[in-house]
Amino acid sequence: MKLTDVLVPAHVVVPLTADTVKQATEQLVEKLIQAGAVKDPRRLLGVIRNAWPEDMVSVGEHAFLPHFRTEAVQGIVTAIGVAPKPIRWEKDPHRIARIVILIVAPPKETPMYLQVVGAVARTLSAPEAVLQILAAKTPEQVVGVGALEGIELAGHLTVRDVMTTHVFSVKPETTLSDVARLMIEKDVRAVPVVDEAGGLLGVVSHKELLKVLIPEYIHRAKTGEFRAPTKAQIHRGSGDPRETPAREAMARSVLCLSEEQTLSDVANLMNSKDVDRFPVVREGVVVGFLTRADLVRRLIAP
Repeated sequence: MKLTDVLVPAHVVVPLTADTVKQATEQLVEKLIQAGAVKDPRRLLGVIRNAWPEDMVSVGEHAFLPHFRTEAVQGIVTAIGVAPKPIRWEKDPHRIARIVILIVAPPKETPMYLQVVGAVARTLSAPEAVLQILAAKTPEQVVGVGALEGIELAGHLTVRDVMTTHVFSVKPETTLSDVARLMIEKDVRAVPVVDEAGGLLGVVSHKELLKVLIPEYIHRAKTGEFRAPTKAQIHRGSGDPRETPAREAMARSVLCLSEEQTLSDVANLMNSKDVDRFPVVREGVVVGFLTRADLVRRLIAP
């Protein structure tokens, strides 16, 4: 499959007249609707106007890639706009670009959707490709840019192709204070708990930390009241909750992946189980970790 299979002249706006990325995105959606590429226009417009993309990929100072997953489309659709002047990103006015590429796909197409996002981002990291697109004066010229025509999308990527192999893990006796510190320092939202041989015992995420370290969290969320725990409450029973070992707080029922599973399998699990991060195991031993953010970052990397 090639990128040009999902990018046609009828989906191109030249020139694109917008001041912000959101304005540009709305124009590109209207173009897709006019071209008959959207199954449920009202639903897609609602997604665009009331939400922001799952991830905004910014390729240097060259392009913005807003991308959405929604049932408003039957398959992957792509639109591209080329502006005569820089467009700014609302969340960071210092980030500007003249190319905006919108990618929309139904949830069932998540693996291919991620490949399209990654392939486009990689292509636009090359200055010569950007110059060719900026020089195009018609939709046909944009689609005919050699760098875009040459983008091939792989068939089936596996977990091994995109997983993070450097995993930050903790031992069963590691205190939750140390676990929280590791998660903050390494900017991770979950860590596997492993034995001496690297075998997976469980996972500690923000959810488990909140349950133990902030016992009043659920009460506050329900009532709006704040009750600071007293020293007696903190030291009563098993002692300071920050000293709780990971083995007592970890989630023991954990969905795992194997290296051979396809991204289609992963996408189905993410959608059906509402899980966005998985340990990857080989014969019970943790060999990697995979998150939704990892998928995007790895597929964009050159």
